[in-house]
Amino acid sequence: MIKTVTLKAKQKVFGNFAGRHTSPFKGIGLDFKELREYQYNEDAKRIDWKRSAKFQKPLIKEFEEERELNVIITILVDGSLYFGTKTLKTETIAEIAAILGYSAVLFDDKVSLLLYEKKPLTHLKPTKSQKNIPIFVEKILECEYLKKEYDFSFIDYLNKFQKSLLFLIGDFYKHPPLHKLKHETYVLWVRDKFEENPSTLGEIELLDPHTLKNVTTNLNKSQIEKYKKDILQNDKKFEEFLLKEKIKYKKIYTHEDSFMKLMELMR
Repeated sequence: MIKTVTLKAKQKVFGNFAGRHTSPFKGIGLDFKELREYQYNEDAKRIDWKRSAKFQKPLIKEFEEERELNVIITILVDGSLYFGTKTLKTETIAEIAAILGYSAVLFDDKVSLLLYEKKPLTHLKPTKSQKNIPIFVEKILECEYLKKEYDFSFIDYLNKFQKSLLFLIGDFYKHPPLHKLKHETYVLWVRDKFEENPSTLGEIELLDPHTLKNVTTNLNKSQIEKYKKDILQNDKKFEEFLLKEKIKYKKIYTHEDSFMKLMELMR
């Protein structure tokens, strides 16, 4: 599985970025450089209308990109991640991490991996080497997820490090106060479609991923509809929070093309 995930991710990254001179993370980590006058034929969307009104002429904010980005891929380890109808969420997460990792090192950016529950389970040092990306995949796939439940202490832990480009990956059934992070944060929300739209009726046996206790229950249509409604409300609340705090996010389902979803986010 490690080789399969790694090879798939590597082929997508190198196949799509071959000959490209700019990082897919271009536009991230920009510092304000200067204010200059708008030139004919430039994109009018870049005009700073507030400053333009003040100085009575169209002005554009000029930015310069940081020479080197520091990328942190963080997995919020929870028992609920060990689920999937065809592909486990953990496998999708491993592929996402590999795509991000290869994308970073290909353009000479540093990238590190953090697996966090109530404390760091794994924190690999920043690297620029392709040889370390399979280790990322291995750590994610071989992590014990069942009986794990992360808390929000990851925020204080991450804030100890220099400001970075942070990719935060989880299924987000609970809502961390992400506005407290000092990093430029991107949320990757990984789900299996069945979690949001279950169709099983009748007597089924459920396993609590946090306690490993088995529960036998009889699901009828009204119970399933209530569950769907609760999930929808939970997700809507988190989505509204992300929009309010201007935190970019992308929901990625286990049956989807992870590379294409990430490219949509990076546009």
